[in-house]
Amino acid sequence: MIDFTVRISAFVLVFSSLLFWQWYWPRGVLFQWRQRWCHNLSLLVIGSISVRVIQPLLLSLVALSSQNFGLFWVLNLPFWAVFLSSILLLDCLIYWQHRLFHRIPFLWCIHRVHHSDPELDVSSAVRFHPIEIILSLFIKALAVWLLGIPVEAVLVFDILLNASAMFNHTNARLPVNIEVWVKKLVVTPDMHRIHHSRVSLEANSNYGFFLSIWDAFFKSKRNDALEGDELLKIGLPDTVTYQPTSLKEVLVMPFKLFK
Repeated sequence: MIDFTVRISAFVLVFSSLLFWQWYWPRGVLFQWRQRWCHNLSLLVIGSISVRVIQPLLLSLVALSSQNFGLFWVLNLPFWAVFLSSILLLDCLIYWQHRLFHRIPFLWCIHRVHHSDPELDVSSAVRFHPIEIILSLFIKALAVWLLGIPVEAVLVFDILLNASAMFNHTNARLPVNIEVWVKKLVVTPDMHRIHHSRVSLEANSNYGFFLSIWDAFFKSKRNDALEGDELLKIGLPDTVTYQPTSLKEVLVMPFKLFK
């Protein structure tokens, strides 16, 4: 119960803070925010009902059951080393999971729901199809079990991941002199905005959610849009011809695309 309360409290605090930031210092005007927020928050509710309510319990149980099992148990490292290594390895896992969701056709059909958002703001961070949330849960749970990741690391990483996802989808921008330094380590709104481009070459870059070091190390980092930030268009390459206009269309989108 404490675990769940901490996660919810952190989510509400970060979400409201970033909403305040983008409301008073917006990057640009959002023309479809009412419909988008209806869809995105509805997906959040559906995802919470189907998975997110049991996610903390499932991952915690996996972590507890792996106290005498997994790579870290075999290595017998001090707790601080296990904790930091767990955060890094889980973040690297999310990077590769995200990259594979772009590369494998049936996974991309599911992930396209996230990229079908025609504009970006903090609500875009929760625009994921329930199937993707379920798959992500089991991938992470398997990693926690195999590595023997402690409960504390699972909790902290989930908070960091959710906070960073909301941060890098926010309709706001960091000052240029700060952006230059921050993006060397952490994914920024400018970086992730490029990933949501309609141009495939740009969309297939900047896969990280929290740390930007994985994109740099695995050669997928792109610092600038091909035609400049002001001309960058958000959404799917076929957004003009196919754009879900109702929650039902959003939910059935993966099945219509994968035929």
